Amino acid sequence: MKWHIFIMTVLMVCSHSLLAQSDKVDMRVILLGTSGPEMSPDRSGYATLIEVGGKKLLFDAGRGVLQRLYESEVDIKKVTTVFLTHLHNDHIEGLASLWITPWFLLGRTEQMKIWGPVGTLKMRDGMRTMYGHDVQNRSDEHNKKESLDLKVIEIENPKENVCPKKGDPISLGQELYKEKDNTPAAHEIKVTAFPVCHADGNPAFGYSITYNNRKVVLSGDTTYSRNVVHHGMNADLIVHNVIATGKDFSHTPEMQIILGKLTTPEQAADVFKEAKPKMAVFSHIVKKGLPGAEGDKEIMKRTQETYKGPLEMGVDRMIIDIGSQVRVIKPKVISDLTDLDFKKHPDK
Repeated sequence: MKWHIFIMTVLMVCSHSLLAQSDKVDMRVILLGTSGPEMSPDRSGYATLIEVGGKKLLFDAGRGVLQRLYESEVDIKKVTTVFLTHLHNDHIEGLASLWITPWFLLGRTEQMKIWGPVGTLKMRDGMRTMYGHDVQNRSDEHNKKESLDLKVIEIENPKENVCPKKGDPISLGQELYKEKDNTPAAHEIKVTAFPVCHADGNPAFGYSITYNNRKVVLSGDTTYSRNVVHHGMNADLIVHNVIATGKDFSHTPEMQIILGKLTTPEQAADVFKEAKPKMAVFSHIVKKGLPGAEGDKEIMKRTQETYKGPLEMGVDRMIIDIGSQVRVIKPKVISDLTDLDFKKHPDK
């Protein structure tokens, strides 16, 4: 009888251990903002946070990014590593507030680092000029000016064709970031930028993020791209832009230009069919004449006419956890959030 109890106990311990391993999250992706430049009651500007190996990596900083970080209960002071896909305004509008507000309001002292295309240095200098009054006058013994230093690393302009056709060479990309996590295994976190095809947004980049045999690929803003397919091959997750228009919009001359630099549902379906990710999610969702939930349904319907794999319509604050499985978590209710109003409360 004692042996029976012992064996049962061992089996229970082993099963709990295996369950814990299977539930382990290697990467967490938070869709902070899922809109393009359009105004929407429930979508903020494009921004994606990836939590991996103890690091917080932010990709783009569209309008409202600071608010969405707060609503996602992320430690904002630790969001200091930023990668920009390109310099269109809807991808950088929230950068200034992320840079300056946590400095004086929350006491961030760690220097921010930004990787971005050629032109990012000029943007940084312009941002410092625009907020020159705050930089000069808010600096004191509580808010050190040197904590606002912002390091920029510009990504080299691609030498290859950024819109490769069939038969053209595929870009292997540029490795920008490589850090080890804090575990005994010392797994490497790698971020690679690769060129994509975004017309008046070029130079524009997609990103591949790898860690412990997991891979997330962000398309950035692009039309159908063979580089996205290549880097997204068998990824755990592809986060892809999409554009769709109503009938009254699709044939106008200006709309033809916009359609030529983003990805239609049919083109996205081709990317997913070729790359075969475990999960695909839409973000940077551009809808012209297709408002609200009905527009979302139209995009999903058109994509799923030819692509039958796992696919989600992204929404702000959606979480995708990546481990042995890919799990989508809907946004939490935020009505009970505590105000984030000072560095540290006096009674704590």
